Amino acid sequence: MSDHGPGCGCCHRPNTRDLDEIRARIKRVYGPEERLSRRSFLKTVGAVTTTGILAGCLGASDADHERVGDATETDDTPLEIKGRLVIGEGMDVIEGTIHVEGGQISSIVEEGVESDDIVIPAFVNTHTHITDSVAKDGARARDYSWEELFIDPGLKGEYLEEADQDEKREAMHRTLQFMKETGTGTFADFKEEGIQGVKDLKVVDEGREVDAVPLFQGEYLTEDDDLRTEIKRAGGYQSYYPWDEQDERAREICDELDKVFALHSGEPGPDDIDDALALNPDYTSHMVHTREEDYEVLEDNDIGISALPRSNLVILDKLPPLERLHEHTTVALGTDNVMLNSASMLREMEFTSKLFDISPCEVLQMATINGAKLMHQADKIGSIEEGKRARLAIIDTSRELKELRDPVAGVVRRATARDVKETVLL
Repeated sequence: MSDHGPGCGCCHRPNTRDLDEIRARIKRVYGPEERLSRRSFLKTVGAVTTTGILAGCLGASDADHERVGDATETDDTPLEIKGRLVIGEGMDVIEGTIHVEGGQISSIVEEGVESDDIVIPAFVNTHTHITDSVAKDGARARDYSWEELFIDPGLKGEYLEEADQDEKREAMHRTLQFMKETGTGTFADFKEEGIQGVKDLKVVDEGREVDAVPLFQGEYLTEDDDLRTEIKRAGGYQSYYPWDEQDERAREICDELDKVFALHSGEPGPDDIDDALALNPDYTSHMVHTREEDYEVLEDNDIGISALPRSNLVILDKLPPLERLHEHTTVALGTDNVMLNSASMLREMEFTSKLFDISPCEVLQMATINGAKLMHQADKIGSIEEGKRARLAIIDTSRELKELRDPVAGVVRRATARDVKETVLL
């Protein structure tokens, strides 16, 4: 016998009360000139009941869905999101309601609510390569050296050369959808393929709720291209060692345009670290081979770190000195190559929390507000605060997380994709 509730759309037709609620929602969302036809209305009923939004296909009660409106329909729809709220940069937990108007958090009210959902900021992933989505698990990384994977052109380059543009775009689209389903709202993509790579990502990301920040890769620039123009079109700039005068100009341009300037360093070895830090990037990724003298440079120049522990372990059999880096500068998390790691910040958080002596609260900060800081967006995203955009992940606690004592630790160390009830991205 089914465990689903009496109104579950996957097993039962919606009752009259359910239809009345759907009609009321449509009236709130659509103006008279936008009202749905009967055919469209029935399609909406089917979609709503199939996904269990009203009745809870996975057995959730009405109290578990204490929310007004639908964030995916219009940014102008007022919302009330209730549960255990993880608010502010300190990731403090309160019980209450988030009020959203015009896509922004208008108020946060501490009050008793019936919902057991945990509401956290949507994740900010500071380092991805999603063009790699065409070759997921294309290699067992430990069978190859770092050079064999990535250099001239390396196994990764061979996979990218074999795929055509449509295949790359379709694969990137699937990764964007996966990011949303697992709670990510914003990500920096260290773009391969230069101008074309940035264009491809913009095409894939257009009209979608997940915000892509493509970082233009400088080595692809030709004499006919203008560096300033390409940085302005992208979300910023990134390059690889050895660096030259073009990279120095790019650093200046990024400062002028308030764009992100990010590098890779200290990955296969320490030889590129001095030159990387001399360029004073907003952040540099990896730093697996951080030397004692580097910590002071990072701290004095406020150079952040995008830590990629899953990637480092699978590719290098090493981990970054995360505790020491965290003592000296702002550390955020990234998932790196989709070829070798899923773009799941949930997995990255669990891995980080269980391998390093860093509190769950600090790990959640690394996955949210710290990333927003490194990407120049902390005034808009990365934490649940009044005036910021409503970029939220709503975590269901009715299954694996049901007996949680500590909401933050539970999300960081135990939550999986199936626990993400919804990602609100306004």
